[in-house]
Amino acid sequence: MANGYIIYEGASLLDGAPIVVIATGFESRSTNRKTGAMIQTYILRQDIAPTDAIKTGDDASICGDCPHRGTTTTIDGQPKNIGRTCYVNVGQGALAVWKAYKRGVYPLWDGYLTGTTLPFVRLGTYGDPAAAPAHVWEAITRDASGHTGYTHQWRDPRFAYLKTLCMASADTAEDAAQAQAMGWRTFRVSLDAAKDPMLKGESLCPASAEAGKKLTCAQCLACGGADGRRGSIYIPAHGGFAVMTNVRRRAA
Repeated sequence: MANGYIIYEGASLLDGAPIVVIATGFESRSTNRKTGAMIQTYILRQDIAPTDAIKTGDDASICGDCPHRGTTTTIDGQPKNIGRTCYVNVGQGALAVWKAYKRGVYPLWDGYLTGTTLPFVRLGTYGDPAAAPAHVWEAITRDASGHTGYTHQWRDPRFAYLKTLCMASADTAEDAAQAQAMGWRTFRVSLDAAKDPMLKGESLCPASAEAGKKLTCAQCLACGGADGRRGSIYIPAHGGFAVMTNVRRRAA
């Protein structure tokens, strides 16, 4: 068994650009302290490094209209991203996976791994699961012990099927109410917890610092979509220094 596999290569369902989905952690389990030991899935442009894609706006192929992408501009003739509030540091895991992919490190996944029972799977460690076809996620979750997933594309009826696999990513109370009325459970990120506290029907993410990090995602598995659970999840915005600086600017 390899540590990572290509589970999809083809057109993005968001804009038709070439993307690849790579699952890692089959041999060396993830050491992510928040998620725990989960298979991680990276949704990436095939042809553009993720660090470059966020500067040019080509990350729309894998992130769609996510409001945390930031905006693109040109400074001194070079493309730049400003105002990004996404917690993912693409210069670390995502870039390393993309470089390994370009070196030909990852084999194609056969869809079954000869019947091996998979551990917990994280759909979209980077990128939105809506970018890849349904069969990709159905195949990798079929034999998994559990999964988590999030999508900002919940307003698009093409991706309604994801409500059984993913949480609707909500950024305001209004977003959460709209998504829940459409049958989604929501995962709401608050830019300012003091002004935008938890609502009735929401629970604080137990992997958050505010909850004392009492459970990892793999232990909790509350963010597995609409099937088998009630209620929605709330978490204050989190990320590195630059991300939180932009969060405070947006919240002001």
